[in-house]
Amino acid sequence: MFNRSKNTYLSLIIFVSGILFSVVLYSQKNYSVNKKYSPLALKEDTKILRDVVFAMHPAIGIYEPKSFYEEKFDEFINKLNDSLNEKDFRLRLKLLFDNLHCGHSEIMLSNAYNKAIRPVALNFLPYYFANINNKVFVGRALNPKKDSLLKPRSEILKINSVPVDSIVHYLKRFITGDGYISSGKSLYMRSGINYYYPSVFGRPDSFLVEYNQKDKINSNWIKAAKLKNLPYFYLGPKEDTTFKKYKHADMSVGYLKDKSAMVLKVRSFKAMGYNKVYKKVFKKLEKDKTKNLIIDLRSNGGGNLANSYKLLTYLMDSTETITMRTVINKYPFKKYTSGNWAFKLTRWALKVTGKKKINGDTTFYSEKIKPSKKYHFNSNIYILNNGGTFSASCIIGAYLKGINRVKIIGTETAGAQEGCNAGITPYYILPNTKIKARIPAFRIIHDVNPKINGHGVLPDYEINYTIDDLLKRKDLEMNFVKDLIKN
Repeated sequence: MFNRSKNTYLSLIIFVSGILFSVVLYSQKNYSVNKKYSPLALKEDTKILRDVVFAMHPAIGIYEPKSFYEEKFDEFINKLNDSLNEKDFRLRLKLLFDNLHCGHSEIMLSNAYNKAIRPVALNFLPYYFANINNKVFVGRALNPKKDSLLKPRSEILKINSVPVDSIVHYLKRFITGDGYISSGKSLYMRSGINYYYPSVFGRPDSFLVEYNQKDKINSNWIKAAKLKNLPYFYLGPKEDTTFKKYKHADMSVGYLKDKSAMVLKVRSFKAMGYNKVYKKVFKKLEKDKTKNLIIDLRSNGGGNLANSYKLLTYLMDSTETITMRTVINKYPFKKYTSGNWAFKLTRWALKVTGKKKINGDTTFYSEKIKPSKKYHFNSNIYILNNGGTFSASCIIGAYLKGINRVKIIGTETAGAQEGCNAGITPYYILPNTKIKARIPAFRIIHDVNPKINGHGVLPDYEINYTIDDLLKRKDLEMNFVKDLIKN
C-alpha cells in the first residue's frame, strides 16, 4: 500500500477461481496435461508449500492451531504414494488448502497447463443449471432450439447415479472461503455447477441424468456438448440502464424513479478514479437533501483498501482504526516467488500512513479512518450484500453494522466480519509441477469487531431467491429496500 493521498495503494488481488478444465490429452512444446509426476516430486512440492505456509500465512492460529496444520500436511504427504498428473495433484492440494479457511489462498494450474488446454474443445453438460440450497434446477438448454428434453425449472436429482446434494457439498470444498462461511461458496455454485462438475467428476461423452419434471421422475442419457468455452449463464438481476456509469472507478450512480433514494453501485474497489466520484455523489446528496442512500455491494469481490476507507469517511459517525499485521520482514523461500520489492514498499507505506508496533515476531500497522467534515452523509443508509461481497467490500458493512441509521439487506458476506488474510498476495511456483500457490502476507483486522467467530457480516434482513426469481431476474434486495423506504 502506498500513500493514500496519491491514490496509489496496491490493490488486493481478489478472485475466487473456478476449477479449470482438464482430462484431455494435449501436447504443446513437449508439454502434456496428462504427464504424471513421481511421488518423490509431489512430496518435494508439498514440503515447499508447507514451509511457505508455516513461515508466512496469517491463517495459522486463527481458526486452527499450528499443530492442526502440521498434522494435515503430514497426513497429505504420507499419502502421496502414487504418481499424479498436474490436475489431480492440484485438486488434492485445493482440498488441503480448504482447511486454511482463507478466501485469499488459492492453488492454480501452471501457465503451461492453461496454455495447453486453452484451444481444446471439452465435454460439458448441454444445459445450464441453477443451484439453490443444495438443490439443482434446469435454467435452460445451451441450445434451446435443438434441445428441449429438460425443461426450465425441472429439478435434477442425480448425475451419473450420484445424488445432487452430495455433488454440491463436495464441489463447494474446492471453492476457497473465509472462516466457516458458506454464502460465497453457495453463490458461486448458483450458476457455476456447469463449470465445476465436469472439472472434478470428469467429462464423458454422455451423462446419465435423473430429474423431476412436472412431478414425474425420469432418467435419460444426455449427449455432452463439445465446446472450447462455455458461455456464462447470468442469473443476477438486471441493472438500471439509466444510472450514470463511471467505468474507471467501476461504479454507477442514480436515483430511484420516485427520487426517494440514491443508489451507489460499487462493483469493485478500484485503485484510481474513486475520489472524484465520491465527491460528486456526496455533494449531490447534500445539495438535494436526500434522506436515503442505497449502497449496492453485491458481488463486489473487494480491491483497493484506500477506496473502501474513503467511502467509509462519508458514512461513519466516529473515528475508528483498522490494523494490518504480518509475521515476515521479507518473503521466505524467495527462489520460488517474486515481487519482494512490493512487500517492502507496502510495509514502508503502512508505516508512513499509520502507526507501527512490534510484538515478538509480529509487526502491526494501524490506521485511523476519520469521518469527513465536508459532504458527510448523516441520513439513512441501506447496504446490499450477498455471497459475492468479499474482502475490502466487507469493511463497509463491518464498520457500519450496528449504527441505528444503517440497515443491511441480503445474505451473509463471503468475507469474515473480523477481517481477512490479504493486503498483498504473492504467488509461489512449485519447482516440479509448476503449480502456483497464492499466499497472503498480511492479516487485516477489523478493529470494530476483532473477535474471531468465522462468520461474515450478517444482514438485518435476509433475502432468499427461488428458481423462479432467478430465471425472471428479479431484484429482491432492491425491491425490499424500496418497501422499507415507503414504510
